[in-house]
Amino acid sequence: MANTQHICDAVVHNILARLPGKPLLRFLCVSKHWNGLILDPCFMKSRSRQMILIVFSCPRPLVVIDDNLPTEDNARSIFRIPSPVKEYLRKVSIIGTFNGIVLLALIDNSLRCQLVLHNLLTCASKTLVEMHSRLDRFTYVFGFGYDETARDLKIVRLEHISSTKQFKKFQCDIYDLKTNSWASPPQYIVWDSYLSDDVGVFLNDFLYWATHKYLNNGILALNVKEMVFSKIRLPDGLENIPPLSESISGCLCVINIIKKTRFDVWLMKEQGNENSWMKAHSFTFSLDLGGGLGMVVYPICILSNGKILMAAGSHVLVIYDTSNHSYKILESLESFNDLQCVRSMNSNLPMEYVESLVSPSDLCFI
Repeated sequence: MANTQHICDAVVHNILARLPGKPLLRFLCVSKHWNGLILDPCFMKSRSRQMILIVFSCPRPLVVIDDNLPTEDNARSIFRIPSPVKEYLRKVSIIGTFNGIVLLALIDNSLRCQLVLHNLLTCASKTLVEMHSRLDRFTYVFGFGYDETARDLKIVRLEHISSTKQFKKFQCDIYDLKTNSWASPPQYIVWDSYLSDDVGVFLNDFLYWATHKYLNNGILALNVKEMVFSKIRLPDGLENIPPLSESISGCLCVINIIKKTRFDVWLMKEQGNENSWMKAHSFTFSLDLGGGLGMVVYPICILSNGKILMAAGSHVLVIYDTSNHSYKILESLESFNDLQCVRSMNSNLPMEYVESLVSPSDLCFI
């Protein structure tokens, strides 16, 4: 009898591990045994169902791409999910993700910003802090980092304070999730460039933001453990190209767009070492959706598996695989404004996450 139970559990585990998240929530009510099986942290980790969160135009901004489905199910690979607030928002930014929880910046018409932890699967949310912009426009830049040694989650907030012809002054504040408060006193940094990314990329204890200066773009790096800033030069020949910073196999990378249809992907092989840039991929790609006319594509996000999420025209999303130069067309978007929002705002760059049943409140005590 024990062996039969073990076999049944193994079969059930195998089936449930292949399901999308929503059916799992319903199956919690099947029995106490199934409830315990699904809530087991080891079970959720075994699923490893990587998803892509992307922000479109308000008032229904949150959209998820499920690239785990077979090719014939592409029509169901993009779906909207409920927003953590019901009121109309001017802007939503994805700041970061950890353990299945996404940190969002929700900005309304009065320029009030709420930082919210949100579980996209269970729709549970926790508002951490509210703030207002000091000017008639939103001036904050964010990052979400994790100090592995101290097991401490931190939210970094940069605000542009003042400028001269040569230097820009920024105030840096740190929000500690363990104490639920801003660290004091704030740091001040003086830089020669503006920040062109509204949200930083977190990788291997560092946060990275793209910076721009006339004929001299670069990357601002923050060591989250030591809280030390540094500047990284782009590879030779990329000084005039706004970088699109993401990660491939644990390396920071940028995409260089050449003549609309040619792309070079550069990797920084050593963390924080600007002399370790190498060209990883070069490819040419356009899309023909009929009529014999090629459609120019635009890279939106580099995924951790080396694939690239791209926009084609004004209403089509494509996932391009750099390993075998193949691509998959996802379903068409609902409106021009949706995709235009993605292409025109760095703060809306997509972010990968893994589904979990972790409560946003519990994240503060990890």
